[in-house]
Amino acid sequence: MRTTSLALLVLASSYAEAGYTEAPVTNGGTITGKVSWDGAPPAPVKVTVKQDPGTCGATRELQEVEVSKEGGVANVVVYLVDITSGKKLELPAKPELDQKGCHYTPGVQVIAVNSELQVKNSDPILHNVHAYAGQGGSTVLNLAMPKQDMVIGKKLKKAGGVTLKCDVHDFMRGAFFVAENPYFALTKPDGSYTITDVPAGTYAIATFHEVAQAKQGSVTVAAGGSATFSPKLK
Repeated sequence: MRTTSLALLVLASSYAEAGYTEAPVTNGGTITGKVSWDGAPPAPVKVTVKQDPGTCGATRELQEVEVSKEGGVANVVVYLVDITSGKKLELPAKPELDQKGCHYTPGVQVIAVNSELQVKNSDPILHNVHAYAGQGGSTVLNLAMPKQDMVIGKKLKKAGGVTLKCDVHDFMRGAFFVAENPYFALTKPDGSYTITDVPAGTYAIATFHEVAQAKQGSVTVAAGGSATFSPKLK
């Protein structure tokens, strides 16, 4: 699982380095699908909080994979790997990642490559934000944040998935995806997603999730047409 995730990260990064250019999209197509879980979903894990329970709460229920009753998986990033031109990437230049109540907020988000992530600590306790490429790969950033309301900005130069943990509170987990192009979607609670205005062509398509195995496939989009990609994760 980790090897697959890191391989996809390297592949995505190589396309980021090659660059993405904006170009008019005429009669673009659509990619839709549903990401589902293969088998019974993992059960939640109840954790007794030993460090800073006054701020974090006495217990915490960890649900690393959010699976609906119908089997759909929420908060999975579905993205085109190898598209080199198309519509404009419109994401904030300074996205925010907060630590509040010993939660990462938002828990999952997509940010643009070369944006400056604003990491904030809203809690009156020490947090240490440790971010890894893929699922436990090399360190992307490692920030000690001992003061309430402090903010540290970090520019993110490589595309791909990133997982988060707090070295002080090991139950704090999260993720974000650094996008080099606008052709991505974050799945809804039922696992569905839509990617629009896709130039006609054949593309590699992949998924990123904090803990689930990454999946990759191929889609062919006709002008004004539609394609589907509905992988099962585990």
